[in-house]
Amino acid sequence: MAVNFYVAIPLMAVLAVLQTAVLPRFPIAGLEPQLVFLVALAWGLLRGLEEGLVWAFIAGLWLDLFSMTPLGLSSLAFMAAVAGPVLLQGVLPPRRLLVAALMAALGTLIYLLFYAVALGLLGHGLSAAGWAGLLPIALLHAVLILPIYLLLQTIVRVTRPRRVEF
Repeated sequence: MAVNFYVAIPLMAVLAVLQTAVLPRFPIAGLEPQLVFLVALAWGLLRGLEEGLVWAFIAGLWLDLFSMTPLGLSSLAFMAAVAGPVLLQGVLPPRRLLVAALMAALGTLIYLLFYAVALGLLGHGLSAAGWAGLLPIALLHAVLILPIYLLLQTIVRVTRPRRVEF
């Protein structure tokens, strides 16, 4: 896992800059996808809970560096949102793309609800329009995770070939 940790740091830094500087200028149906979250979730679905949590933690730290929220809040929300779907993945049928889409929607709802409750506890409320936007962003993430998942699956397959047993 140590190599994955060192890959995650610069990758999430680039994705966080892309998410905070470029994606707001090009919203999809008026929504801004959480690119760093989708990559961390896809990695967790492919490589397991431990690596998914590490990637989610790193992604959250990078994202918090570019926002006004307390440092670590995004990390906690991302980690909760990756842990739930990755743990649930084991009891679902092995339809990888359908499961990835469902887990992205579920993870997004967990992330946004955790984030909203935490901000509420810190004295920042969420408007009714913010609550109404939860379902559309979950559906958007369910679609956007598919190319990310396929790309990361290809990278895992190329970099970690299967062991040949005799």
